[in-house]
Amino acid sequence: MTLIDSCFLFTEKGAGMKRVNKRTEIGIDTIEINITGIKTAIEETELKHTRTGENIGTIKKRNGREQGYVISICLPKIIRADNIKPFGVLDSIKLSEVIWQVQTQLSMLFNTDFKNAYVKCCEVNATATLKRPENIDAIMNLLSLMFLQAGEKVYLTAHGVKDTRYKNVPMSKNILRQVQQVESLKTKRSTNERVSWKLYNKSLEQAEKAKSKKAKSTEQAEEGILRLEERINEKGLAFIGLPLRLDKFLISQNIKRLVEQYQRDFRELFLNQYWKKGDEDFTDTLVNTIVFDLQDNTPLVTAKIHRNLLYIDITLFKKACLEFYDNRKIALQAVRRVKQSGTVMYHEGAVSELVEIFRAIVY
Repeated sequence: MTLIDSCFLFTEKGAGMKRVNKRTEIGIDTIEINITGIKTAIEETELKHTRTGENIGTIKKRNGREQGYVISICLPKIIRADNIKPFGVLDSIKLSEVIWQVQTQLSMLFNTDFKNAYVKCCEVNATATLKRPENIDAIMNLLSLMFLQAGEKVYLTAHGVKDTRYKNVPMSKNILRQVQQVESLKTKRSTNERVSWKLYNKSLEQAEKAKSKKAKSTEQAEEGILRLEERINEKGLAFIGLPLRLDKFLISQNIKRLVEQYQRDFRELFLNQYWKKGDEDFTDTLVNTIVFDLQDNTPLVTAKIHRNLLYIDITLFKKACLEFYDNRKIALQAVRRVKQSGTVMYHEGAVSELVEIFRAIVY
């Protein structure tokens, strides 16, 4: 049994164990480029596509002793209207357009070329569109909990959502009415000092952009977009064996190597470190915790104690009840009563959706 097949996947009757998310794309998003030896003062600003006028990056002064600038360029935005879909292996046929655009920017801004530009960082990601968009919130909370339980220091962006348990309680009652909803998380640099991770709800970013352009367009932002991004620094690029000089970096073979390295890193530095726990996975930890409290509490009380886990996926509670009770009918009845109680918010199927994304990435 492979790593992903051994992951918890409690799906509907008849669901196959090999199901994958077919709307998962892997590729490059942004590259950061060092331009050194520039003495002319240049305003820190956004970079605009020379043909479309759309924002494709930024330019900022370098920190440190050496004079120069850092250019961040989003490769997908050079060839598409947005960066929802990363710049993948198949997009390599459009590298000439990317190279022309980057060269034009370097010439216009700095009167220089590729030979004086060096890549300092590259963002590679897997972007997946969920079959059930409403599960994106549950998945973000699950991923943040996974890192925190591993003892990792993470930087969270979160907002509050109304707890439906108290929807009928008068506003005159001074009680907590919001629960935490994670939007994004960043990890510190990994122990190998090569990479860090940023995981976020990409659809929130798209919704904000759609809102700002509402007067110009009636286009609706797509919901349920999850991005799992790896930031590879200079040490990481050297580890892969990639040349840092920009003219040698932007070739199709290197796009392929970056995607393949992302898949290896995702398996070894993400799944093996945080998701997989020996013969079990992280969701078994959550199920075991629920089972532990079922020993001393009723199912409804236990559900309230672990309302954050039911919010992630009530299937965790269902599996715990099936493990705790010898009688399957009693276990399913307990789950049904919790659902009907209206005292806890829950999602369903979020874990299986996430596992399908994992499979799409590593296979």
